[in-house]
Amino acid sequence: MVIKSKEEAKANLEASIAYIPNRYESGVRKADWHGPAASEAAESNYAAGVQNAITKKSRQAGVNKVSNADWQNAAVTKGKPIIGERIRGALGKWSANFGPIYDSVAGKIATLPPKTTDFRANINNRLVPVVEEWKRASGKL
Repeated sequence: MVIKSKEEAKANLEASIAYIPNRYESGVRKADWHGPAASEAAESNYAAGVQNAITKKSRQAGVNKVSNADWQNAAVTKGKPIIGERIRGALGKWSANFGPIYDSVAGKIATLPPKTTDFRANINNRLVPVVEEWKRASGKL
C-alpha cells in the first residue's frame, strides 16, 4: 500500500483551497441541520457528552494545553483582521434582536426616580429596576 507523505498530503490540501469554498457551500445548501440537531436523540447525546467532559475534566485539560500568550496571539492574528467586518455584517441582526430590548430598558430608565445621596436607595430604586428590565425584556425573568 502506498501512503502519501505528510508533505504530499499538505500540498494536496493546499491545492484544494481554490475549490473547497464552492463545495462547502453546495454541501451546506443541501444539508438539514435543524431537524437532526433539534431531535431528542441529539439532546440526549449532547447531555451525555457534556457529562463525560465534566467527569474527565476535558475542558480544563484542553485549556491547560494552550498558554495565555498562544491564545492571545491566535485571537489577535485571526480575530483582529475580520472582527470589524463581522460586526458590520451583523448590525441588521443586532437591530432586530437587541434593539427592542434596548428601547425597553431606555424607557425604564426614563421613569426612574432621581438619584439620592443614599447609595442603598439608589441601588434599590434605580439599579435593581434597570437590571430587572434587562432580564424581563430579554425573556430571562
